[in-house]
Amino acid sequence: MPTKKIIVVFCHSRAELLNQCLISLKKAVGVDSWSVNVVHQHGFDSVEKVIQKHRKLIDNLIVTKSNFDFPLGNINYNRILGTNFAFEILGADYLLGIEEDSKLSTDTLVFIDFVYNKYKKKKAFRGINLGSIEHGNNITENSYSLLRSGLQGSAGVITRKTWRGIQRKKLFEFDLTDKKIAWDGKIEFYLKSGFMVTPNLSRYLDLGHGGTFAPKSKNDPYFSENKKSWYSKNISVTASYQHLHLNHRIRFDTVRYRFIHSFVYLLRQNEFIYRWSCSIGVTKLLKKLLILN
Repeated sequence: MPTKKIIVVFCHSRAELLNQCLISLKKAVGVDSWSVNVVHQHGFDSVEKVIQKHRKLIDNLIVTKSNFDFPLGNINYNRILGTNFAFEILGADYLLGIEEDSKLSTDTLVFIDFVYNKYKKKKAFRGINLGSIEHGNNITENSYSLLRSGLQGSAGVITRKTWRGIQRKKLFEFDLTDKKIAWDGKIEFYLKSGFMVTPNLSRYLDLGHGGTFAPKSKNDPYFSENKKSWYSKNISVTASYQHLHLNHRIRFDTVRYRFIHSFVYLLRQNEFIYRWSCSIGVTKLLKKLLILN
């Protein structure tokens, strides 16, 4: 039975960036073996025009309305809707979720396929994050790290096994009217109990400065370093990749995966234990004592 590889692009208001996102998808090596789907929150004619321009690329188009009067509520709703559609309706083996303001590298889908096939039988494998801010001549362009991390909403992959774990723990069953709860925060504890594979050079370019929860300036250190890290070369043949650990700075709590520390992270899936550990400074202490050594 062929592997079902699903892409869901989430879009709302940024027409030109969506256009760049979809163009990068068209250029991605291997895209013909994926199902490309779009969750479009209605409201901007310019976005509808971009979608129609690329309609041949899109297998399924889901149009939603603004269900909440605050952005996070709509983001949560659309993300859960698209994720559920990918796994429950389309039967995805793995899902790549992309926000409209992200541009993919040419080899992104090749990298995802390689990682999934290499790690799919590993119990601790949760998915793939595509973003990095690491750069420099000392970084091997086809290398990646295994990290304890949440999912990068801009462009990240979860597997069917991870989705089933999210379902079992009822992590997406929360009050969507709560203005403080984000979908990615709810699943972070579970993802950190295993590892996310992350390229050492970024396989997406984040163009989302000025977005709802993003820094306003394109010169913000995150955006400038992500641009320096972005792997922008074109490839025409299947690439090979190697595990070569690099400490990533994209978030202070993104840390190297070591099996010996798994018990600590399994305990920290409990939200009350996590909040307690943060309140007394245990989280930062764990990073210093357990992870970097």
